[in-house]
Amino acid sequence: MSVCAFSMSTFAQDYSMTSHNTMPFALNPSLAGAANSIRFGLNYRQHWPALDNKFHTLRASYDQNFYKQMCSAGFAYTYDNQGGGSYQEHEFDLLYSHTIRLKEHYFIRLGVQATLFACFLGDNYEFEDMYNPHYRRVENPTAENLSNDSRTYVDFSAGGSFVIENVLTVGAAVYHIGEPKNGFLDKQDNVLERKLTIHASYFKDLQSQNGLFGRADLSNNYLFANVYYQMQEQFQNFYAGVGLLYSPLLIGAAFKSDLVDLHTPSFMAGLQFGSFQFSYVYDLFTSYAKKNGSWSHEINLIYIIRKHEKYPCPVVYW
Repeated sequence: MSVCAFSMSTFAQDYSMTSHNTMPFALNPSLAGAANSIRFGLNYRQHWPALDNKFHTLRASYDQNFYKQMCSAGFAYTYDNQGGGSYQEHEFDLLYSHTIRLKEHYFIRLGVQATLFACFLGDNYEFEDMYNPHYRRVENPTAENLSNDSRTYVDFSAGGSFVIENVLTVGAAVYHIGEPKNGFLDKQDNVLERKLTIHASYFKDLQSQNGLFGRADLSNNYLFANVYYQMQEQFQNFYAGVGLLYSPLLIGAAFKSDLVDLHTPSFMAGLQFGSFQFSYVYDLFTSYAKKNGSWSHEINLIYIIRKHEKYPCPVVYW
């Protein structure tokens, strides 16, 4: 989520989605092209559906591995609508990652990301000076000047990861390296803080007979586990999830926490048919936020055009 200031300095926080299956490079730019295929993805998340100020986030993505060049490229578009249209953000990402082969089955991946943000204010704000303190209702026009209701700026991110083919991925990334300023009245009013992400994922093929590190390909039946930690200014986000793909069935469970008072179990169910994959994720808030109807729904779609390369990698579902 991004928060914009009008009269005092504040800090911005990114939107958050539970599932990164269609767009793993949302965690780390170096994971662009990690599926060693042409991958198209679509994510939709609705947060706080019981309230009038529900949040909507839509992501569309494409990434592709170029095996002979040992590199990958990707593009993503994200639309984030917060507070019933009070704030809208369009995000355009271009990504490039390069693969360094250490030895058979072992790789280092390095990635960079350039982002263009276009942010817009809605017209449904209510300010303090609009309220009648005796009747607690809006009666007066505001003295706030919102003539500048849009802001566009550029941002850069980078990351790296260590990969054992079809078994383990461990990485770290830094987003918003330059900490761009994006206030509406004055750019200095709002700062998009730098974000650190540390992540790991593990896969266990249920059909492999070649040992832990001797696999050449991954079947359609495997276990997977993922964990990551994110820190952005004073905000933290911890995530741990496990799941099973036993084609065509996909199931999983996860736990998210801000390490303070917001704790969220999540549940996933989906199907895979050939190159098409579908999953649904439900977040069930167990903290104080549940009193406000604070749960969320996510729908995720993937379409993969698989290439028969030497080093195929599993799709990160969760």
